[in-house]
Amino acid sequence: MWLPAVLLGVIWLPAQAQLNIEVNGVDGELKTNVRLHLSRWDSLPRGDDDQIRRQIQNRVRKALQPFGYYQPEIDARWQEGTIQVDIGKGPPIRWQPARVDIQPAQLDLPQAAAELVNKPPFQPGDILRHQIYEDYKKRLLLTMRQAGFLDANWQTSRLHIDVEAGTAQARLVMSAGERYRIHKIRIVGTDLAEDTIQTLLTINEGDWYSTNAVGKLYENLLSTGYYANASVDLNTEPPNRAIVTVSLTEKAKDQFTTGIGYGTDTGARAKLGWTRSRVNDRGDDIYSNIQVSQIGQEVTFQYHIPWPHPLKRYLSWDTGWKHEETTDRESTLLSTGLSLKRIEQQHWQYSVGVNLEHENYQQGDNPDETITYALPNFHYIRRQLFTRPDATESTLKYWFDTSLGFSLLEDHTLFWSVLGGASLVHELNHTHSLATRVELGAIMTGDFYAVPLSKRFYVGGDQTVRGFRYNTLAPEDEDGELVGGQFMNVFSLEYRYRLTENWQAATFVDTGRSYISSHAPFHSGAGIGVRWMLPVGTFSFDIAKPITGEDDSSIRFHLYLGMVL
Repeated sequence: MWLPAVLLGVIWLPAQAQLNIEVNGVDGELKTNVRLHLSRWDSLPRGDDDQIRRQIQNRVRKALQPFGYYQPEIDARWQEGTIQVDIGKGPPIRWQPARVDIQPAQLDLPQAAAELVNKPPFQPGDILRHQIYEDYKKRLLLTMRQAGFLDANWQTSRLHIDVEAGTAQARLVMSAGERYRIHKIRIVGTDLAEDTIQTLLTINEGDWYSTNAVGKLYENLLSTGYYANASVDLNTEPPNRAIVTVSLTEKAKDQFTTGIGYGTDTGARAKLGWTRSRVNDRGDDIYSNIQVSQIGQEVTFQYHIPWPHPLKRYLSWDTGWKHEETTDRESTLLSTGLSLKRIEQQHWQYSVGVNLEHENYQQGDNPDETITYALPNFHYIRRQLFTRPDATESTLKYWFDTSLGFSLLEDHTLFWSVLGGASLVHELNHTHSLATRVELGAIMTGDFYAVPLSKRFYVGGDQTVRGFRYNTLAPEDEDGELVGGQFMNVFSLEYRYRLTENWQAATFVDTGRSYISSHAPFHSGAGIGVRWMLPVGTFSFDIAKPITGEDDSSIRFHLYLGMVL
């Protein structure tokens, strides 16, 4: 009884052995597709030699035809669980001029559809690729439907291949049907006033239906922060009416956030935030934050009024209290102000407004001083992202702030402050990148020492010149107390090497100065560090050493961590 069992094992083992496939004569995606078609056998096919050869050849032909090769020469051999195939591709099938029509003939086509009709992605002389042809049909049909031809369909879809002549010709006829117009837009699930909703609409009743415009409306509604979810339904009525219904689910009006972090400049810090959205049917919002760190405390309150667009332009009333204390200076600032802020989708924003500020400050052992001043101001910031064909990116950011301050209750004090800068992160490739930053500032005034302490310039620390303590690079008075600078220059260059997807090593050099006299020297620091990219921000750890100045023998550690709970 043991002999049948042994024979069964001998027969069964080859069927379970892994099939080896050798393909010669083709490369790239053709070779991959041939291997894919042949690998679907768990073992060599059964039958006599001619039958097996024909089965292999048929599979190879099917693998090559989607790429336009219909007349290959195929030599197939096999032994001991191995298939070896030598392929001569033969002449490819090439396109003849395609005939693509959309009926009715006099139809005024949308630009994107007209471009596809007039210039298909397969031109005369190109090698036939079935996937390109099928994708083209899907894309043209989708383009027409997105433009409002909701009933469009292919009336004729024929691909004629003449293998002997080595040619292919497409004959495509689409019936466009009626182009639909927006008959009605319904927004349900919101308590916002009609005027506010209208500012968010990207389509109006009477417009041609457009999938892109409806998608933009969906994006606008969610971007307000008022809604947790949104869904869009489309209904049609003959002959060409489209009814768009947007159903919204509102977020809870009150949202609370907490956060903790650490930076060498600020020490440990904690933050508590409260937001109330949709204070009224106009869409007003309240933002309030309390932040505590080892060097100070800050309370802010903002009230936003859409004017008229919640996403693009609004009035903001800002009120805050801030206390900061370092080794040789202490400042308490109370401020309130009104500004007009505008945000554009091209990643730029600006604000123009006026603040009323009351500041009490003390520098070293000097008597404390108090000043109340008005501060008309303008702020501008823009961020641009450039993506290259190899998927590497460059991020450019630049900003400009200016303000004019004048005292209200004390002796006449007038100052004009200007601050601007730019930063660039440029990926050389997927492993190497460079980051550079420049920042310049100036205060124009007849009496610099009358300028409030919080408006003067200081350099040093995590965000300016590493290797030095926070805000310790500034002019001093005769007692050695820091008085701050009237001008400021900061430059930084950093090289980053990607270790893994989320980790980078870095080496850098920073230089900068805060000064009153133009003869003041620059202070420079250099070092190495690591960057850990997290979903909530970046953890940075740097070891830096001054390379100029009296303190050039010390080494400082710089940590920066932000985390939202």
